[in-house]
Amino acid sequence: MTFDLRLERWIPFRRVSGAIEWGPPSLLTEGVMGGDPIVSVSWTRPDFDGAIQEFLIGLLSVALAPADEDEWLERWHTPPTPDELRAVLAALPPAFYLDGDGPRAFQDLAADAFADCTPSPIAQLLIDAPGDQGIRQNKDLFVKRERVGVLSRAAAAMTLVTMQTYAPAGGAGNRTSLRGGGPLTTLVDPRPLDGPVPMQALWYLVWANVETVEQREERAGGRAGAAGRAPDAGVFPWLAPTRHSDPKNGGAPTTPRDADPLQAYFGLPRRLRLEVGGAGHCDLTGLEDSATVTGFRQRPWGAQYQGWHHPLTPHYESKEGWLPLHGQSEGVVWRDWLGLLVANAVQGRRPARSVAHFLARRARRVGCHEPSVRAFGYDMDNMKARGWVEARLPAFALDDAELRERVAALAGRLVEATESAAYHLLQAVKGALFGGADAPGDLSHVKQALWHATEAPFHASVRALVGGTPATTLQGDFRGTLEREGLRLFDGFAGTEATAPDAMKRLVGARYSLVLTLRGHGKSGQKLFTALALPLPGDASVPATRASARTPAPKANKGSRTRAATPHTPGSA
Repeated sequence: MTFDLRLERWIPFRRVSGAIEWGPPSLLTEGVMGGDPIVSVSWTRPDFDGAIQEFLIGLLSVALAPADEDEWLERWHTPPTPDELRAVLAALPPAFYLDGDGPRAFQDLAADAFADCTPSPIAQLLIDAPGDQGIRQNKDLFVKRERVGVLSRAAAAMTLVTMQTYAPAGGAGNRTSLRGGGPLTTLVDPRPLDGPVPMQALWYLVWANVETVEQREERAGGRAGAAGRAPDAGVFPWLAPTRHSDPKNGGAPTTPRDADPLQAYFGLPRRLRLEVGGAGHCDLTGLEDSATVTGFRQRPWGAQYQGWHHPLTPHYESKEGWLPLHGQSEGVVWRDWLGLLVANAVQGRRPARSVAHFLARRARRVGCHEPSVRAFGYDMDNMKARGWVEARLPAFALDDAELRERVAALAGRLVEATESAAYHLLQAVKGALFGGADAPGDLSHVKQALWHATEAPFHASVRALVGGTPATTLQGDFRGTLEREGLRLFDGFAGTEATAPDAMKRLVGARYSLVLTLRGHGKSGQKLFTALALPLPGDASVPATRASARTPAPKANKGSRTRAATPHTPGSA
């Protein structure tokens, strides 16, 4: 019997009581209206958790397909029962079988095309698994080889979905995901941390990010997509022969005009076929299964996605147009807040459509004034996974356009000021320790420490502005925060116990210079006060203006956040 991802118990859900229960997607709404609701998925890996949430959002966008915001709102207040959800999923085309002779979910349709391919160990389908080169050179120090040899069908399905959703570069012809390798995902989470039990249900996170037919028509430039007809290979590409990208054999990129807009959730960049065998013990879940997966076969030249704007990912502007953001090694910190939640022409950032739409159209209608946004994704270095980044950011539903502009302006000022303060903090630490000479090693953690230390004050400032506190007051208070935290961090990094005269001289001089800057003196201090629109020292009546800033911005060092500005075309090898 085939393993059907619509009906099998392949997802580990956690209930509000803490109990873990394996179930099909329809279990999502059990207990929503009372009892012990599902509050999260509970794989042992955060990439699996992220990918399954995206899968559920796409699945419900297809199966329930709310026509407009009114229909979406009805489902918000009256979620479908598990039986109703099971029925609409069963009515979908047979596109969700993991095994069998017909179309296989997230796998290439043409089984015969893989007969001459040597099977690879199933562990190599895990994004963080060491590659062949890493194994040959014995570089698998932290993520060891041969951790996983056998997977249950549930774990294999999740591994496959995760790879196709986040696929990194994989060698010649092995395409990246629809959003490039290691995309950053942002999901609106409307659930209050301390709200009533029913509102903690995972259903509300999933449904908050589901697209209506109107939304995806807008995303597709007016094309109807799957509206009014059954989804087909335009949505689930594995139902038809692969739209390959081999240029030597007539292949071509897959653009939004070549597929249904819903394919954004069901991309097929990798041409794969799982090797399904006999019963065994799953190395990831520890569970027994009557059929297991030990390997997979792969061919190059899967779909090469170009020009797609994924609804769950923020984008940045480049010479090639708007491209998806990707995870960074330093994680997601508050300086990213503006670009992830508010469209910003100065930064050239655009939040995910799902985030912008919920804040503008849905939040007030459901009484959610302060949702949060969950940002997560891999930090990839080409084919190598360097880490997983994840953060939860507060958001605000603001109907007042003028208030939204003031929030964006405040956030921009605080970011600019902190960038300046962090730069001068690093220079002061270098001066104290090395006398201005080139510092050995990477000291970027000094700047990161200031960003982390000012995160809570930043969010408090934005919340206070929304509550009516004048921006000038908040900007002055934040300057005090920068001084207090900057000097505290300097003392921690540079030390205060130097005994040699030269070392003491460097320490005192560097700290004094930093104090002057943080209090608005000199060109560097003027730049800081200009960013915050504060009056310069000695002139309490005239605020600094951007026109008065004469000092150029400090140059970013090699450790700065530059990856978002580097074009990364999705679908490239």
